[in-house]
Amino acid sequence: MESGLAGWVQTIGYIGIFAVVFAETGLLVGFALPGDSLLITVGILGAAGKLQLFPAITALFIGSFLGNNLGYWLGRWAGPGLQRRVRADHLERTQLFMRRFGALSLLVGPFIPIVRALVPFVCGTLRMPYGRFLPLTLLGSLIWTVGLTLFSYWVGSKIPNLEKYVYLILLVGISAGVVPAAIRFFRRRSARSVEM
Repeated sequence: MESGLAGWVQTIGYIGIFAVVFAETGLLVGFALPGDSLLITVGILGAAGKLQLFPAITALFIGSFLGNNLGYWLGRWAGPGLQRRVRADHLERTQLFMRRFGALSLLVGPFIPIVRALVPFVCGTLRMPYGRFLPLTLLGSLIWTVGLTLFSYWVGSKIPNLEKYVYLILLVGISAGVVPAAIRFFRRRSARSVEM
């Protein structure tokens, strides 16, 4: 059994994989869960023969799709009350994202932490017609779970023993997202100080 994240994924199994993605996308707790990291790890473990790829992808997809639907209905039924439980900056960021991308936010949003957890909820709160939400969230869940996992599987199949370096890979990936965000933050902050 692998140690660290890879070992944890093997330990929780397919039901655990399903539960993590379902909770991340449907219960407004996705801010602390390992979404993309989980998909990447599953793909790499699949390539190493330490996890069966088809059941894992199926669990990820169903978890994401059902979680998105739960988030939508939570937003529809209890949106204003639940909004108070979400950090204002996270909600504002998601609303700006949705204004920019419109309905396509259901296809792009799954790839962005925090936004991934809030887009279905905001769609429900804004009363997006369910007939429009359903096919878009189905496709968004499919692209995110299957696309990212299969890409990781492909990379893992080209590089032997990659599962031993999952933490390093994830650290590089996180840095690639955090560094540009930090640069944008400091540029905006500098621009505001110059205006004052």
